[in-house]
Amino acid sequence: MSELRLREGQDGPLGHYWFLTFEHATDLHIAATECRSKLDSSRFAATPTDGLHLTLDRISRNGGSTAQQRGRIATAAEHACVRQKPFVLTFERLVNIRAAIGFLVLPDDRIHKLRDALRTATTSVLPDAPVKDSSAAPHVTIAYPIYEGLTAEAIAAVDANASCHRRAEATVSEVAMVALERCGHGYRWETTARIPLTGA
Repeated sequence: MSELRLREGQDGPLGHYWFLTFEHATDLHIAATECRSKLDSSRFAATPTDGLHLTLDRISRNGGSTAQQRGRIATAAEHACVRQKPFVLTFERLVNIRAAIGFLVLPDDRIHKLRDALRTATTSVLPDAPVKDSSAAPHVTIAYPIYEGLTAEAIAAVDANASCHRRAEATVSEVAMVALERCGHGYRWETTARIPLTGA
């Protein structure tokens, strides 16, 4: 263990983001619990059930927006989400995401459509917002690496636990604006606004 180096990153505020959160997604909670129980806790830090989330986009880094600006963004997002219908997410197979372990989430086109609507709302107020252009497919992380360089271990864990996952679904009917901070090997947040998807 002495040759391993702790994953880099400082605790503290990261900024404001758009999230999908899963407080009432019982199927996801069960699936995540089953799979987390089979991971090596000396290498991977499990995401607690109340920490499961899907990151849609970044609004601003820490200190990069005011409460008034975020209020205007939330109002713009409410208008945008009038055209967004609730939809069902499916949590597919386990995947390796840069040495973290999570569920691949579908339908990605629907997730991207919602992200794009929120991004338009964000940039209508903050034209230079540091939006999050990630190449990773939509996912929900169930465990983060404790050390640097655990990609091979993450791939092996995904392969070894491929059969532990039963199909899970959750209905998305709102998005959350959150103030995000890093805490240990994971993240926690405070929800500052909830935007319903009210499209018919």
